[in-house]
Amino acid sequence: MELKYKIAMFCVVCLIGVAILIEIGYVNYLKEAEETMAMIKVEEGLSINYLNGNKISTNEDTYQVDFSITNAMDTEQFYSIKLNDVIASDDVTYKLISKEHIIDDYSDKINQKTIQNQIKINSNETQSFSLIFYNVKKADLQAELKIEKDVVDNSLKSWLLKNNKIVMENDGLYEANTDEGNMYYFRGGITNNYVSFINKLWRIVRINADSTVTIVLDELLEEETPFFENNELQSTAFNDSKIASVLNDWYDVNLREYDSFIASHKYCTDDNAQIEDNGVIYYLPEQRIFKDNAPIVTCPGTSETSKIALLTADDVSLAGSYLNKDSINRDWWTMTLNKKDNNINYYITASNNGLIKDQAENSKHGIRPVITLIKKLNVMGNGTIDNPYTLSIM
Repeated sequence: MELKYKIAMFCVVCLIGVAILIEIGYVNYLKEAEETMAMIKVEEGLSINYLNGNKISTNEDTYQVDFSITNAMDTEQFYSIKLNDVIASDDVTYKLISKEHIIDDYSDKINQKTIQNQIKINSNETQSFSLIFYNVKKADLQAELKIEKDVVDNSLKSWLLKNNKIVMENDGLYEANTDEGNMYYFRGGITNNYVSFINKLWRIVRINADSTVTIVLDELLEEETPFFENNELQSTAFNDSKIASVLNDWYDVNLREYDSFIASHKYCTDDNAQIEDNGVIYYLPEQRIFKDNAPIVTCPGTSETSKIALLTADDVSLAGSYLNKDSINRDWWTMTLNKKDNNINYYITASNNGLIKDQAENSKHGIRPVITLIKKLNVMGNGTIDNPYTLSIM
């Protein structure tokens, strides 16, 4: 009797185990089917048909996702193609194929978040795409495909995003994700980021997360000046400096009339100390810029709000060669400290040959003003030196 009972219990346990395994398999099947089955989403008049679903999960060496977008509105619209929550190795690449030749076929690395932005779609038009991933076998690929409607106007931000592909290497417009949102910065030997403002040429440095646009003068001011003069309080605050006073005076003469175009913006002094060695205090950029070669878009130190300031050493390092100009034959100040020695602040300057550290605060160098334009600006032009962007209030 006892033996029969044990056999019966064993059979019951086995049946329960089999049932659990079946349930787990069925749940996984439903999950996989849900992720790969076609689905349609509507976003503000755009009907988006994800023919394979929008959840990408595969370890196949080559994997293809098909989708289409239909504009049901009476006017043309714009949208972006993005990948969110990407998990993949650096070897994984993709190719976006436009079946109606709306865009040129485009290839890049998978770690790019925005694949294409500002794609125009006419009223009652349908556009179809294939997104093909390569070299997946080395690691599982996980991502979410997302089609988002773009707001397009004549603002400088919209024009820049419409007329520039987001790149991951070489020259062009780069995307960076921050806690405040996505920002974009120009890098390399680009020739389409010129702005004409107050009858002077400027270069666009970045689109900020709040949609303002930071620009730098394409020349130096005539005078050279120390960063600090008689810095008895040993201050590192930019707004206490001699150079801030010179910039504010220049602003009053040249920009005060256009004050409504210019945003009060936070500029980074990055005065967090890293280490102290034999009485010398080294700040974070010393390691980040000159040893690790790892400039950043965020500010780990103090930020000060101003209408006019300077570029940081990180800005210059990220920007690269478009800041170089034959007529600029002097070093010019950045806002960035690299050390304090014997109660003297030492800053980083920039030149056509790169960044230079250990510039004493009381030494004299050139000035290259930086301002940030408000987001509500209309724009004309294509950003080239012969047809730079020109601005007007919306």
